[in-house]
Amino acid sequence: WAQGHAAPPAMTQQHPGRDSPPVWWTDMAAADGAAPLRVAEWENGPEWRRENGWTGSDFVHAQTAPVHIPGYLLDSPGGGPRLVGAAHFGPAAESHRGLCHGGTMCALMDDVIGWCGFCASGTCEPWSGFTVQIDTSLRAPVAVGAWLRVEATIVRREGRKVWVEASLSDPLACSDGRPRVHCEAKGLFLIKKEDTLKS
Repeated sequence: WAQGHAAPPAMTQQHPGRDSPPVWWTDMAAADGAAPLRVAEWENGPEWRRENGWTGSDFVHAQTAPVHIPGYLLDSPGGGPRLVGAAHFGPAAESHRGLCHGGTMCALMDDVIGWCGFCASGTCEPWSGFTVQIDTSLRAPVAVGAWLRVEATIVRREGRKVWVEASLSDPLACSDGRPRVHCEAKGLFLIKKEDTLKS
């Protein structure tokens, strides 16, 4: 993790390898041009969450989650906001003999599309809207223990409606010079009425 950025929490026995994000991710986190999302409910621990109205742990960002994203980077390479993260698939995500349940990929698409929607203004505004539709295509199975790249980009916006495209890929497994894609998704995010006036 880049100097000055929060390090990921210590791993648990349940998720070996989770405390060592892949080099491609740490290099991205240290590079200029992308800012890490600073989200209090991910970073401040369970006691803070309870004191501020949460009743459990985060389904995707908790260290103990079956599939875990330690954080996202926000940039705008093509003009529209883009989020990039690294996702770790732990043993609790397993479905069939070393492979992860397809629902874990769907959960990641839901998460990254929602958080990308929160960034529609160019800065992160948590809970400024909600995902109303996701169409996910599962392309290739994911092995237990894998670290994969999750990415989402805003491709269109009309008033309160924000269209987002997302993918889950393996930057280290390339075919024809392109990373192997495990799933792709298209989503529709709706900004709350009161937040539309701010944008």
